Amino acid sequence: MAFWDKFSETVSSKSKEVADKAKEIAEVTSLTSKINTQESLIEKYFKEIGRFVYEHKEEQCDNGLEERFKLVDAAYEEIEKLRKDIRKIKGIKLCDSCGAEVASDVAFCPKCGTAVPEEIPEEVQAEEVREVPVEDAAVVESAPETVEAPAAEAVEEKAE
Repeated sequence: MAFWDKFSETVSSKSKEVADKAKEIAEVTSLTSKINTQESLIEKYFKEIGRFVYEHKEEQCDNGLEERFKLVDAAYEEIEKLRKDIRKIKGIKLCDSCGAEVASDVAFCPKCGTAVPEEIPEEVQAEEVREVPVEDAAVVESAPETVEAPAAEAVEEKAE
């Protein structure tokens, strides 16, 4: 009987140790989770502070952040350019009124009903490009390499 009593006592003791260790691990995990939550809040607050300072940059005195403001502005411009490129690839455009994405061939926004103007291509092609004859080259040394037709005619008139 002494064997079973000793065995029972050992199992009970080890069970208590395991339970205590599990409780300790659960408490540490809970506290670590709370620490992570607080660190996430701090990061969020830092971002909010940065956004606030950036959004109120005109009201700030000379605080040495102008260069970083310019970098942020440039990054926003690049993001907008990239989004525009994505919309072009997808064949969509934005409604000026509500900001909804609409197909590029749609005349009216399906969300708000506002007329959506047709997008003007960024690169306007020249109607006609004509090279200047070699004998007139001295007159147009400072002119661009390719000259649109109306400008080339004006150069030819000056040469005569």
